[in-house]
Amino acid sequence: MELLKIPIQVPVEYLKSGLFTAELGWLHHRMTHSADTELIIGISGAVHLSVNGNAYTTGRGDILTIFPYETISGAQPTTTTSQFIWVHYVQPQTATRIETGQWPRLPQNQVYLPRFIHLHRFSQTIIAGHQLLDLTHDPDSFMQLKNYQTTLVILTIATAVNQQLRHTNGRESSINEVREWIRVNLASQPSVAQIAAHFFLNPDYLNRRFKHETGQSISTYMRELKIEYAKLLLLSTHDAIQTVSERAFFNDAKYFARVFHASTTLSPSQYRRAYTHTFLNNNQVDPGVDLKNKVARLEHRI
Repeated sequence: MELLKIPIQVPVEYLKSGLFTAELGWLHHRMTHSADTELIIGISGAVHLSVNGNAYTTGRGDILTIFPYETISGAQPTTTTSQFIWVHYVQPQTATRIETGQWPRLPQNQVYLPRFIHLHRFSQTIIAGHQLLDLTHDPDSFMQLKNYQTTLVILTIATAVNQQLRHTNGRESSINEVREWIRVNLASQPSVAQIAAHFFLNPDYLNRRFKHETGQSISTYMRELKIEYAKLLLLSTHDAIQTVSERAFFNDAKYFARVFHASTTLSPSQYRRAYTHTFLNNNQVDPGVDLKNKVARLEHRI
């Protein structure tokens, strides 16, 4: 777990912020930070970002922190219109990057921001973020006020994270919550270790518990999600099979064809021909929908 330990004896120095709307197919340009830290607060949809080569899907309630001197770029184009608040600030006192296996106790006059987290209680963060945007667009607001409001955004996020993780560690994460997180973050193809780290669980324990409660391993569940997404793409687009394979997060088209045939007893082309009357007009598909039910409707099974 990557954390940024931030001194809060004095407010941070605000640089810039905004509310960004990412249209279909948008891809974040590549940029390398200087001494500034950036917060990305997901509002709607899902944007796929890469920080130092690691992929993150940021949707509503997600917080992504880009540490100083790191490089951010787009991991893949957006598949749905999305919005997020972005904030750049500079830390007057040195912030420390740490890695730990558990959420640390909060020291006095310091807070922690995780690299990436989904907040269950998100309203206060949204309010603080929009208040900062209001100040940004007010030409009469003092810079010191923007500094304090940016610090408030950081404190609001840090407080929500601390409360959430203390609660999560006490009750542990439900498997339904894990399944939903995997579905939303499928584009980044997280490993079991990455999934377990997000929920602060041991990977072996998580895999055993997941299989016990669902009857399948995490890797099998992820493969089924990708197959359902591929079905939806085959039925709703005219994309080539190679393109469908890539968009459904398969790295090898031949492997995709084998897995697809094992799942459906049809090749991707045969499957598409069998349901040619079910093509949709919209060729942009949101992988955040309930794929299994939507594909079933397209197949006229329900």
